[in-house]
Amino acid sequence: MASNQRENERRERKNAKTKKKIKILWILIIAVAAVLVVLKVCEIDFSGLFGSEKEKNNSSYSASSEEEGFPYKIDTGDNTVLSVVGNKLAILSSSNYTVVDASDATELIHDEHRYANPVIKTSGGYSVIFDQGSTSYRLDNQKENIYENSTDDYILCADVSDTGTVAVATASGNQKSRVQVLSKSFGEKMNYEIKGGYVTSIAVDDRGKSVAFVVMSSENAQIKSTLYTMNVNDAEPRAHIDYNGSAVLDIHFVSSALYVVGSDFVSVVSSLEKETVVYEKGSINTLAYCYNPADYLIIGYSDYAGAANSKLAYVKQNGKVKTTVEVDAVIKDVSASGNEMSALTSNEAVSYRLSNGKKETYIKLDDSFTDIQQLSSNIYAKHHSYLEIIND
Repeated sequence: MASNQRENERRERKNAKTKKKIKILWILIIAVAAVLVVLKVCEIDFSGLFGSEKEKNNSSYSASSEEEGFPYKIDTGDNTVLSVVGNKLAILSSSNYTVVDASDATELIHDEHRYANPVIKTSGGYSVIFDQGSTSYRLDNQKENIYENSTDDYILCADVSDTGTVAVATASGNQKSRVQVLSKSFGEKMNYEIKGGYVTSIAVDDRGKSVAFVVMSSENAQIKSTLYTMNVNDAEPRAHIDYNGSAVLDIHFVSSALYVVGSDFVSVVSSLEKETVVYEKGSINTLAYCYNPADYLIIGYSDYAGAANSKLAYVKQNGKVKTTVEVDAVIKDVSASGNEMSALTSNEAVSYRLSNGKKETYIKLDDSFTDIQQLSSNIYAKHHSYLEIIND
């Protein structure tokens, strides 16, 4: 305990000394911060199955699964994020990281992380949590913390593979970033420096052998996002693609293909080089997105900002839109299982078949439900300070 206290005090002193430096860093990348905060939408992985159409018309939903350990009390606050690690539910709040069994809410991990700006990424049975703008990150599996590590420079973003390989991007100086890829045993697989901008998004494939990252800069007073792709043993990137005037919200590998989700477009890059445009730049307004257990993209969008209606689409790794459904409201969050995709609006949660768009589940809710997570046959939702099963 004394050792932990000294370490906490040391960290507090270090944070105080570097507070001014952090502020300067975020001023330099204000466009990046705006994207991460203002345009932030959920980046979650999902799994599960569900069957025939069900309907609940209660205007004020109340959970009915107390015997299974739900509703489960969680930390309050808008920053609480729901994710899936393997077949468990992961809950990251501003102060704690918790993993619970999806059937009975038994806690498998419950740690106070002490990160000022925690962000989580998951893949398979692993999660990486990093303190954005600071130097600490941790790798966990479904049941325990594997390690916690520190970087020399400020962390911008990170990702994890199905094998526990971690890719982390840091700010290494004025308009410079560094991308490192480390195996679960800390073996360095890649160390690459980028000049001329800051990395805003990074992805590593399931095997930990390929990496992609987005560098944000400005050109002629306009935001410029550049996507780079490479194998971890390459000396230089295989390809780079520019997205002028658009922000890249997320990149995500599915096998050898890479989804590129922008604020107003979607593309798929195959074999690290060939781009297939799914939605042209400026043709959509991205509202929310996620990836199902097969890593396929589910995206909620509107035709333009401020539109009263939305669409929910299932995009395959070849860039083809398999299924699109109309949603008669503004989508707040999306989730997906192996067979279904779901959307949360201000007054309902609706699930559709991935294969044909047939409505499977309709649940009437109110606007106090803020996030959903689909896992196995259940749909979980964040409701005030509780995590509830809403389709029982």
